[in-house]
Amino acid sequence: MGKKKSCQEVKVPRPLDAAETRLYGWVEEAVLTQPSVVESDSLPKFHRNFPLMEDLGAEGDYVLEAAGLSDRVPFRAGEDGPHFLWVYQELFTRLRMRLPFSDFQRDVMTRCRVAASQLHLNGWGFILAFEKVCLHYDFRPTIRLFFYIYDVHFPPGGYGYISFRARQDRKLFDSYKDSIQKFKWHYFKVLAAPDKRAFWLDHENKPFPWVYWNPEVKDFTVYNLEPLEMAALKFLVSLPSGLPKRNRFTCRFILDGSDAEVGKYLDKELLFFSSLFFCVGCC
Repeated sequence: MGKKKSCQEVKVPRPLDAAETRLYGWVEEAVLTQPSVVESDSLPKFHRNFPLMEDLGAEGDYVLEAAGLSDRVPFRAGEDGPHFLWVYQELFTRLRMRLPFSDFQRDVMTRCRVAASQLHLNGWGFILAFEKVCLHYDFRPTIRLFFYIYDVHFPPGGYGYISFRARQDRKLFDSYKDSIQKFKWHYFKVLAAPDKRAFWLDHENKPFPWVYWNPEVKDFTVYNLEPLEMAALKFLVSLPSGLPKRNRFTCRFILDGSDAEVGKYLDKELLFFSSLFFCVGCC
C-alpha cells in the first residue's frame, strides 16, 4: 500500500497562467504558494460546531465549500461563477467572528480598500476587540476613532497580509498573538445557497470592494477627533494602564473569554475608573 499523501503534497503550487499572472502577479509568492488544508468532509462538522451567522436562522442561506486543488486565497470568482467569500476557520474558532460583517467592520475594510481574507488574524483581532469594548461601554465604534489609534501595517513589499499597528502613545490592546501563522492554511469559501442573496453583493449584484484581494490598500490617518470621540479615546486608552502589572486587557482575553467573564471584567474596570474620577473630583 502506498504512502498516503498529505494535503500539502496534493495541493502543490503550480505556475500561474497568463490570465492569473495579470490578476495576481502582484501578490507575494508566499501567499500564492499556500494551499488550503481544509477538506470537504471536515466542513459539515466544523459548521455544526461553529455557526457562521449572527442570526442562526440564516445558517441555511449559505453553504461552505473547500478550496479546489489550484485555488489560492487571493483568487476571485471566474466570469461565469457565483461570487464567494474566502474566510479563515480561525476567525470563528478563535476570534468568535459572526457574519455578516457589522457596519463598523465593513467601514474599516472599505476605507482601507482591503479584503476580508487579506486581513491578518491579528488585524481582525484589533477590529473585533475594539468594537466589542466600545459597544460594552456604549461608545459608538467609528473608523475615525479606530484610525486615530491604529494605522495600517503593510508587510514587507506591501502585497501580503495586512494588519494594524497602534500609533505612538495610543496603544489599546496587545495583539491577539505575537506569532500566528497557521490560520493562513485554513481557508474555505462561503457561497449563497440557491435562490438566496449573498450579503457581499450590492444592489447591482456586484461584489463589494472588501470581497476580493486588492493591490491598492490605503492607510487612513485621522488628526482630530470630535468631542465625543475624544472622550471615548481618553477612557479607552486609560484602561490598559490603570492598574499595575495588568496583563488581561488583550485582544485574546476580550475575544476568547466568555461574554459573561469579559463583561464582568469590563464592568469592574468601569467601576474602578468611575470611583477614581469621583475621588479626584472630591479632592
